[in-house]
Amino acid sequence: MNIKWKKWRQILWWLYVIITAGYLSIFAGTLVLSGTLDSVDNAVSDTIYQWINYNRNESIIKLVMIDDYTVEKLGKYESWSRSKTAEFIEALNGVPKDAPNVIGLDLLYYGERDSRGDTMLEEVCKKYDNICIGTPAIVQEKDHITHGHETAAGTVEAMDDVLEITDHITVSDVLLPYQALLPYTITGVTNIAKYSIDGYVRNAIANITVNGEEMDSFPVAIYKMYRDSIGESYSLPKLDVDHSFGFNYSKKSTDYVVYSFYDVLTGEVPASTFRNSIVLVGDYIKGEKTYKVPNQRKIEMVEIEVQANILEALMTQKTGQNVSKKFLSVYYGLFAGAFFVIISFSGGLRTIIKAFLLLAFQMAGCCVLNKLGYYVPLLIPIIFVIGITILNLIANYIRTRREKAALEGVFRKYVDKQIVNEIVKEGGIEAKIGGVRKDIAVLFVDLRGFTTLSESLEPEQVVDILNHYLSLVADAVAKNEGTLDKFIGDAAMAVFNSPADLEDYIFRAVCTAWDIRDSANKLDEKYKEKYDQSVTFGIGVHCGEAVIGNIGCASRMDYTAIGDVVNTASRLEGIAGSGQILISSEVRERVKDRISTVSTGEVSLKGKKETVSVYELEGIFREEKETGRKTIFGWRSV
Repeated sequence: MNIKWKKWRQILWWLYVIITAGYLSIFAGTLVLSGTLDSVDNAVSDTIYQWINYNRNESIIKLVMIDDYTVEKLGKYESWSRSKTAEFIEALNGVPKDAPNVIGLDLLYYGERDSRGDTMLEEVCKKYDNICIGTPAIVQEKDHITHGHETAAGTVEAMDDVLEITDHITVSDVLLPYQALLPYTITGVTNIAKYSIDGYVRNAIANITVNGEEMDSFPVAIYKMYRDSIGESYSLPKLDVDHSFGFNYSKKSTDYVVYSFYDVLTGEVPASTFRNSIVLVGDYIKGEKTYKVPNQRKIEMVEIEVQANILEALMTQKTGQNVSKKFLSVYYGLFAGAFFVIISFSGGLRTIIKAFLLLAFQMAGCCVLNKLGYYVPLLIPIIFVIGITILNLIANYIRTRREKAALEGVFRKYVDKQIVNEIVKEGGIEAKIGGVRKDIAVLFVDLRGFTTLSESLEPEQVVDILNHYLSLVADAVAKNEGTLDKFIGDAAMAVFNSPADLEDYIFRAVCTAWDIRDSANKLDEKYKEKYDQSVTFGIGVHCGEAVIGNIGCASRMDYTAIGDVVNTASRLEGIAGSGQILISSEVRERVKDRISTVSTGEVSLKGKKETVSVYELEGIFREEKETGRKTIFGWRSV
């Protein structure tokens, strides 16, 4: 029966593991596809990915800004003559050995302005071949036309939709520089930042198609120009269907050295500062368009700094793609289910170690993939590893508690519950050889005429009597909170004040003896009627010091009491007649005001040199709990 039940338990456990693993797999896959945690997941993943991609080295990209100081000196950019831009380019390129590789102007040069200024800029661009001009795309949505510099937020959102929902939104044109500049400059689309679902920019558009012609984005155009200038080939990242690519930010806003346009124009910042570099020029005044970026969540980044990070990513190959959600849903579903199965057969510290190692391996793998150009969300595995680990620890704790309770339940059938409680402590089993000295009371009881009973009755009948008799003894000991030490054939030994401290333990031992004798009278009547046999007891009680603890060897031990007090109690029981309770003078002296005894005189006990004063117990006083009155039990006239 036990073997069958054990097999069924194993089958049920496997069913639990398989069903739960399947549920977790489905749940993990659904959670990924639903995108419920995307915003939080992006925040966690960004923190890790942006940290490992953070570049503390000085960049060759230099930012020149039309800042408040420049506006103070020259007025707003919209009011400038384009001669200012011509003078700026000449200041940078005037000395060939100090010239930058590329100058990227993220400024609007659409349409002619003043002829003198336009001509000057045309001549300068004709003179130098390192000029790239940013141009915003014109987006048409339901007959409404916008362009980047005037309505940047709307344009960026539209650029996402242009390539995904083309029947509603289209790129109608781009605001190219005035015609005279086109033969001598490279142009690139500037409004190419692509928002993620949480509003952060993690992707950029590489190129768009306008009127059947492909046009690079501003960072891609500059990247190509720079690679050409140093005589190296270039390679673009693999693009998604909307021509976008993901990128990691290498710099925060505070990492770029920013120069004032006016200081460069006036020579306050020498041209040699920009030797062999890429110069990006853009607006940096209050109120200009800013973007939420993953590497600095508290401060938004201006457009030219985003362009710089995109360009940096292209140059350092820190670009990539988002891994397909369908693939992630399958992978993380299998990951969650497999992880649950793996740790279901371990518990405690081993479970935590396995979880830590697997999570570390998963995180390291995702970081390597990120370096290789793939953006893999990190939060889902973190949640499931921690969640499944906690679930496993709770399940194992409950299972362990049940098994422990079952073991203790079985253990208590063989060992007194107080001994079990003493041995089983703090979740572990303490079973060390040794003991402590303690004052205790010891009771021995023995079935009188057991040999005669065995000869007169069938073995089954003897066992019936023996079981009832031992149950009677066990109940009496438990009632008085003693410890049933052991059964010795038809005899039993009980101790009081061991292993746990017990108040009034000597009187409790005496009361136990009296309760056994009271119950024995009923048992005697029962078996006289049933088997025509008399069942009586002899009881001995003594008190004194003994050594309490585990006695034996490492492979087999008993929790018991050792000492003269035990031997004396056993000898008193040995000389007791049927139905007689014999106590020592030490017991009588400690509880004499609550018992009635009669002396049986000085007795020589086996193994003891001196005689012992022995008394027969004839009655006890017990206080009634409800009334507080003292009632005499079993008092007999002497």
